[in-house]
Amino acid sequence: MKPINRFCAASVVTASIAAAAIFSPIQVNAAVPAVSAKQSAGHFIQSSVERGKNGNYIIRWKADQDLGAAKVYWSTSPDNIEKNGKELARTYTRYNGLVAADPLPGQRVYFLVKGGNGATAKAAERAVELQGVVNFRDLGGYEAADGRHVKWGKLFRSGELAGLTDSDKLQMKAIGLKTVIDYRSNAEVAQKPDPALSGVANVRIPAMKETEGSSNGADLNSLIASGDYSALGKPGELLVEANKGLIEAPDAYVMLMDALLDAKAAPIVQHCTAGKDRAGLGSALVLLTLGVPESTVMDDYLLSNVYREEANKQTMAYMGTVIKDKDALASFQALLDVRKEYLQAAIDTMKEQYGSLDAFVEKGLGITQAERTKLQAMYLE
Repeated sequence: MKPINRFCAASVVTASIAAAAIFSPIQVNAAVPAVSAKQSAGHFIQSSVERGKNGNYIIRWKADQDLGAAKVYWSTSPDNIEKNGKELARTYTRYNGLVAADPLPGQRVYFLVKGGNGATAKAAERAVELQGVVNFRDLGGYEAADGRHVKWGKLFRSGELAGLTDSDKLQMKAIGLKTVIDYRSNAEVAQKPDPALSGVANVRIPAMKETEGSSNGADLNSLIASGDYSALGKPGELLVEANKGLIEAPDAYVMLMDALLDAKAAPIVQHCTAGKDRAGLGSALVLLTLGVPESTVMDDYLLSNVYREEANKQTMAYMGTVIKDKDALASFQALLDVRKEYLQAAIDTMKEQYGSLDAFVEKGLGITQAERTKLQAMYLE
C-alpha cells in the first residue's frame, strides 16, 4: 500500500467514513408580589433549553436565590428579546423551569427569563435542527471568566453543508447567516461543495496541508481493498497527532480570527466534514480566546458525540459488515468519536510551545490584547 501522510490521513479517512413533564405546571398570569431587598440583589446562574420528545420546549434555569415571579419571553432573534419578542408564560423562579409548546414550529427561537427583580437569563437550544445537516450548533450561552456570556446566534459550528435542504436554507436565512468558514480539503469540497446561499460569503481555508495522494490514498475503499489498516495506528492515535499538527501550523485559525474581527461577518458558521475535528478545534480556540474556561470548552467539544451518535452508529454498523479486523474497527470508531485526549493534545501543545493559552492566542493566532478585547466586546454580553 502506498505510504500515507498520517497527518492528512486523519482528515481524509474521517471524512470518508462520516460521509458513508418534569417541572411544576406553568403559572399563567401569576400575581407579582413585591420584591424584597434581598431578592433585588439576586441573579440567574444557569439556564438551558432542550427539546422534548413530543416537540415541547423544556426551559430550565437556576438562580442564586428565589427571585420571585418570572416572565418568559421568546423571539426569533437573540437580540432585545423582551422588547422585540412575545411573552410565553408567567411563573415563579423557584420552580427552576417550565415546559412549553413550541411557539413557532419550524423556526429557531430564543428565550429570555426575567425574574421579579429584573435579573435575566437568555437561552436557546444548543443544536439547530436541520433536515440535511448533522452537528450544526450554536456556541452561545457559555460563561466566560469575567461573568459575561457568549452571545447566542452569532457563532455556529457544523458538519458539511452540502445536504442543506430548501427548508434548511430558509433556516440559514432566518438566523441571518453571513459567513461560512470551510476547513475542508480541495478534494472534499470537490466531492461535496457547499451550496450557494444568497448574501452569504463562503471562505475556503483548508486546515490541513494536502500532499500528493492525500485525496485518495487513505480513503475508506482503498483501506478496505488493501486489508492493511496499519496507517490508522492505535485507536485515537491519528487524531491526537492531527490536533497537535493543527496547533503547530495554525494558519487556518489565524484566518478564522481575522474573519471574526470583521463586525460584518457574523453570524458565522465554521465547518469541516463531520464538524468535530477541524471545526471542533476552531470552535475551542474561539471560546478560549473569548475567555471561556477550559473545562467548559472541553464539554462543548465532546458534545459532537451526542449530536453525531445516530450517524456514527449507522456508519459502524456498515463497517462491521465489511471489516472483520477488531483492531481496525476500534481505530475507525476512534476516528468517528471525539475524545478528551484529542483536544487535550492541542491544548497541551499550545502550553508546551508557547507557555500558556494566552500566549498562544497572542503569538500563535496573532491576536493582540486590543484585538482580543474587541472580540470579547463583539461576542460576549
